[in-house]
Amino acid sequence: MRIPILAFLGLTLTSTTLRAQQVGGGPDPERRSSTVYIATETTGPLAAVSISYTGPTWRDGYDAMLKQLQGSNYTRLGNGWWTTLDSIGALEIGGTRIEAGSYYLGLAVAADGTFSLLLFDSKAAMKARCLPGTTALYTGEVKADVRVPMSLAKDSLPEAAAKMQIEITTDSKQPTNGKLSIRWGKHELSAPVQFHLANAKNAEKK
Repeated sequence: MRIPILAFLGLTLTSTTLRAQQVGGGPDPERRSSTVYIATETTGPLAAVSISYTGPTWRDGYDAMLKQLQGSNYTRLGNGWWTTLDSIGALEIGGTRIEAGSYYLGLAVAADGTFSLLLFDSKAAMKARCLPGTTALYTGEVKADVRVPMSLAKDSLPEAAAKMQIEITTDSKQPTNGKLSIRWGKHELSAPVQFHLANAKNAEKK
């Protein structure tokens, strides 16, 4: 049976392309999340936010790399898939308003060493085919939709966090206030959180 030369070339090129493709992923047993719900029996959810991430392992040499990050446009926050933030209502982190939605998270370190949490609209990032390691993020071609100032407390933790820990919490006495904390090694990045409650006025009337 004869195969036309053009068809043969097409099959050869397709076969070569398939061999060059790399496949990754699969189950991620180390994926973790931190979630806050604020609700009442009469009104249902007033606010809710969840952060999902896979924490990388701390290494002693990372302390020396902190200065190397200064002046960077972007650095990854977590391993594997994007670290994500999903919110059904508006909230403020570090005094910066974040509208309800779904976001991918990264970090940036200014030339003076101050940290910012970067939020990328997830829908736009997917349309642009951006994964956490995409070069355009590091070069600054893809810019964050929201930048949130974070405070760094170096060597503030009594025990080193071997795996990165990201936690969002509320104040037990004032649930609309809270804190976002990123702990890794003996360091902590943090920012105050304020939840904007949906239907809060209606809830008060009831």
